[in-house]
Amino acid sequence: MSHYLDLDRLRQRVGERPRTKVAQVRQAWPDIKQLQAAGHSLKDIWTWLDESGLEIGYANLSHCLRQLRRRDLAAQSHRQDLPGGPTLAPTDSDGEEQPHQRQPGGQSQGSRLTADPLRNLRVQRSRKKTFEYDPFPKEGLTQ
Repeated sequence: MSHYLDLDRLRQRVGERPRTKVAQVRQAWPDIKQLQAAGHSLKDIWTWLDESGLEIGYANLSHCLRQLRRRDLAAQSHRQDLPGGPTLAPTDSDGEEQPHQRQPGGQSQGSRLTADPLRNLRVQRSRKKTFEYDPFPKEGLTQ
């Protein structure tokens, strides 16, 4: 019995067309990203994919691309969370960025990414000025 694993057959299949349409879109994803970055519309890309032999509905293609973008963003976020990855300035309770401060030991406070999914909403609400009706005004009452 041989303990050697022969992966040559498996490697030969890398260039083959995937069986499912979603997998075919995933295979074309790097090229699709380049086309979109160059300013081509999704409708044109959809047409070109059809001409290339990938027959997929427009709505299905759009859905697949949204999922692929989310996957890329999640992977990018994961890379930022790794030691030595990019960091953001920490935020205070109002959502305002605070400068990095040195702690006694040489480490800067906020060297880790502060994950606050509601930060934008908090900042917006803190800046938004709205009219508030006071049914019992304290000034201007004369009898």
